[in-house]
Amino acid sequence: MKKRILIIGFGNMGLSHFGSFNNKNFEIDIVDKRSKISFLKKNKKFDKNIKFFEEMPRYKRYLLTILASQSKERFELARKFFAYNKTKFLLLEKFCFLKIVEFIKFNKFFKKKSKIFVNSWGYILASKVKIKNELDTFTVNCQIEEGSMLASITHIMHVFSYLSGKSDLQKVHKTAFKIISSPRRKNYNEIIGKIKIEDVKQNILNISTKKKMKYSMIFSIKQKLSKKTYKFKIKKNHLVSYQDSNKKKFEIKFPFSKITSGIFLKNCENKNFDYMPSFQNDYALSTFFLKKFKVKIP
Repeated sequence: MKKRILIIGFGNMGLSHFGSFNNKNFEIDIVDKRSKISFLKKNKKFDKNIKFFEEMPRYKRYLLTILASQSKERFELARKFFAYNKTKFLLLEKFCFLKIVEFIKFNKFFKKKSKIFVNSWGYILASKVKIKNELDTFTVNCQIEEGSMLASITHIMHVFSYLSGKSDLQKVHKTAFKIISSPRRKNYNEIIGKIKIEDVKQNILNISTKKKMKYSMIFSIKQKLSKKTYKFKIKKNHLVSYQDSNKKKFEIKFPFSKITSGIFLKNCENKNFDYMPSFQNDYALSTFFLKKFKVKIP
């Protein structure tokens, strides 16, 4: 029997998720606007196991549902889906929602209807560098290209959360940063400068921006007691250069949704629920951030 998957929103992210599944083993339903569906059918060949819908289907059960729409419409689409359908696993794109009230409502009404996760590479990256069990109290420093902080903040916070054992964030330190209008995304904000966040275990996350960088992000993780330092860099071509505490260097292929969605589902079926962040973990991080910084997230 084929496994049933629903993808809601078929832009770049939805198409990328779609590419991670072997169509012969799945029945895939896709929900998007008529104009986009018509374009896709003219320009791509789709297997007979793929069905397109202009409106949310009703009275269906799915193994996995992927909500790959824009953040501003995600809550309403989730409400429409759960009104008539069921899914064992739900994968949300980050930033899950733009408003704290939507996070709260979603958490209240839908968290028990499915096992819900967030499509963030933070856990995947942090687990690949294999340092979690070695850490004492630590500081994560992340330098990121100016104009990209808010688009990447979810991933960065999840790296920090994974390393800290998912401890709660506690406070924001006073630093030199500015909230500006995003030069890349109309009607949204951007943060430039430096922000500093501390969790309840006194671990520190520093994020700073730089105008021009060779890498998209540069991380360093410094342990307080052992003085060990780990470094890794994310390149624009999606490779990670990693240096451990002994200064040994190697590269890891860096996964995005085209690779990880199928692997994520396999992990869920095998009851490994730590491959991507749960919605509950993301809820705590995202609402903390939105309360403290009051920004319009892209």
